[in-house]
Amino acid sequence: MLVRGWKLPFVFGLTIIVALLINSTGAQDGATLGMIKNAALGVRPPVDNQNHLYVLDGWGGVHPVGASPALSSSTSWPTKDIAYSLALFPDGTGGYVMDGWGGLHPVGSAHPVDSGVYWPGWIGAREIVMAPWSSSANPAGYLLDADGGIHPFGGAPAIAGNSTWPGEGVARAFVLTPGSTPAHVAGYTLEGDGGVHPFGGAAPVIGNARWPTDIARGIVLLSGRRTFFVQGYTLDYSGAIHPFGGAPAVTPSAQWPGQDMADSMVSWTAAAAGSPGGWVLDRHGEVHVWGSAPALAASQTWPEWDIARGLAGAGSGGGSTERLILEARPSGDGWGSYYNQRDARWASAQVGGATYPVWMIGCLISDLAMVYAHFGYKSVTPATIAARSGWFDLHGAMFNSALNVPGHTTVIVRDPDLSWIRAHVAAGHPVIVGMNLPTGGTHFVTLTGLNGASDFWTNDPWEQNAMHVPFSGDWFDRGPIYEAVAFL
Repeated sequence: MLVRGWKLPFVFGLTIIVALLINSTGAQDGATLGMIKNAALGVRPPVDNQNHLYVLDGWGGVHPVGASPALSSSTSWPTKDIAYSLALFPDGTGGYVMDGWGGLHPVGSAHPVDSGVYWPGWIGAREIVMAPWSSSANPAGYLLDADGGIHPFGGAPAIAGNSTWPGEGVARAFVLTPGSTPAHVAGYTLEGDGGVHPFGGAAPVIGNARWPTDIARGIVLLSGRRTFFVQGYTLDYSGAIHPFGGAPAVTPSAQWPGQDMADSMVSWTAAAAGSPGGWVLDRHGEVHVWGSAPALAASQTWPEWDIARGLAGAGSGGGSTERLILEARPSGDGWGSYYNQRDARWASAQVGGATYPVWMIGCLISDLAMVYAHFGYKSVTPATIAARSGWFDLHGAMFNSALNVPGHTTVIVRDPDLSWIRAHVAAGHPVIVGMNLPTGGTHFVTLTGLNGASDFWTNDPWEQNAMHVPFSGDWFDRGPIYEAVAFL
């Protein structure tokens, strides 16, 4: 009995290990076979991406890193943070910018291509990658949506077996195996909690970091290492890099403990097989080296902005979305202080006796705080207004009586005529306007001055750093005005 009791779990454990080794060896041999097939197809591995590395900003700008040559871009959105991902061909000469609705926009040598999906009512596109055999003449690639769906474009074959999370929006990144061919495409999807999910017959990964919340931000695979297991790294939101499959530990050059600052990651294609490395992008646009890769300087950064949206090198892609809560950023101009309802200093504060936070329903609160500051009340902030429980009903709606600023007269008009608004703004009176949004709901902004004959200068409490911006334009949070509040 003692012998049986010892042997059975030992044999069972050995069986599991052997099965894992067989699966992993098969996956490694499959990847090698794929690379052989790619060589037969005339496909070359990616060029040294330290000279073909680019940062995407949320407005669609593509910015070279280090000595990378400039790439022309076919589109931009000067008033929308909607460019979410950039991916390049293995030769680094071009690729595509992906917008949040799923549209693809050529960069460099690339020609127009349709992603095959478009969601004008859902900002659900998460990331794109180009296939290992892709080029400007053969723009094959894949688009990952927020729920894990993978959509081929440019003649790429369909993918099978990928994990999906309908309605959850937890897909964060994905990567193709370097041995993928048109006949056999495999890879992995990264879930926000760190789960790495194989598709297309790819072998499972082992040892990947997991978290109870949405922490994961990027994934890369290692190639050229003959091992039993699939190896690579995942990136968490604070900049830590976690090996899986027995990949060697690497040291990042920058970390932000507890902060959502790391944006995406790229591995260095010219790294020695036993000494991996690469780069991490932060949300301000800075590029940070990890492992053996050389240090490279970004050509443009945006200090204190969350506007960098993806780091992409030759043969790789990257993408991200905007944070909900923004870094604390005191700012203002000659008109007065600017306050954003998503500022970390008060974003999570409860509004009056309601259960809603300032970031969710605090646009009018933030506008009123800006009017107070304009009139010299520097100590009034969205936080101090939100704390006045008697100014709100139980749903967080502000009473009209709360709109009275000491020493000034408040005039509230429903369905105001535009000429009435212009007359007050021209007289130097701050005017808060409420709008019905096309997507439903309402939003309030502050008009601070005239911008020509038919426009206004505006402080918008939702958009990042939207101080002294035009009221007109293709903004997400603009709509027909249903109410105006003038302060005389």
